[in-house]
Amino acid sequence: MLEHADDLIVRDDGPIRHVILNRPQKLNAIDYAQHLRLRQAFIDAEHDESVKVLTLSGEGRGFCSGDDLRSQPYQGDDPHEHRRVDLEMGSGPTLLLESAGLLRSLSIPTVALMHGFALGSGYDYSLSCDFRLMTSDIRYGDPRIDRALWAAEGWSYKLPRLVNLSIVSRIAYLGELLNGDSALKMGLGTGIITAEPDVISSAHEFLHRLETCSGSAYATTKRAMLRDLDSRFASRFGA
Repeated sequence: MLEHADDLIVRDDGPIRHVILNRPQKLNAIDYAQHLRLRQAFIDAEHDESVKVLTLSGEGRGFCSGDDLRSQPYQGDDPHEHRRVDLEMGSGPTLLLESAGLLRSLSIPTVALMHGFALGSGYDYSLSCDFRLMTSDIRYGDPRIDRALWAAEGWSYKLPRLVNLSIVSRIAYLGELLNGDSALKMGLGTGIITAEPDVISSAHEFLHRLETCSGSAYATTKRAMLRDLDSRFASRFGA
């Protein structure tokens, strides 16, 4: 059992599982232990047949401000201790890659419900979801290039597979932050919601629509889409 387990809320509303970042005093910044909690939450959802939809959201003023750069070194068992990256970033990026990869591959519909801001690792987790609903005034992206930091996580892989390269260059190379309307226009957003009374309530109609989808058909289609997206055309179709 990880300490401060209440930093991540997992709540079921019928067949919809809500995974909620709950470190509002840290603007939901994610430390190593939180990545571990998220990874386990995704594993649990995949193996629970009662869960038909998974959402990811945040308590307080925003979805996620990114990595918790002031967190203390993790004291528990580190499954990626042997895979440290440079810039003194430890093994956090490799754990994020694994956790976000699990989220991306879930067989059920996944929806990021975002308000306020979604930056850094929060941005990366959102790109791993099937759908992204956000408030119109959100600050969305990864501005670390402005601080001479590189994209250590997997969004550099996922972003150009979601939108075209002319858009990628503005976001990745210039650190341009989007709002909800611009993200929707560029194809990164699925729809606009409001933070009142909260993003989960605002997304009710969309989530109910996903809840009624055929689970087997959705899983089969998603598996085929990701397989073809992540493989070379020639190896897939013999061209």
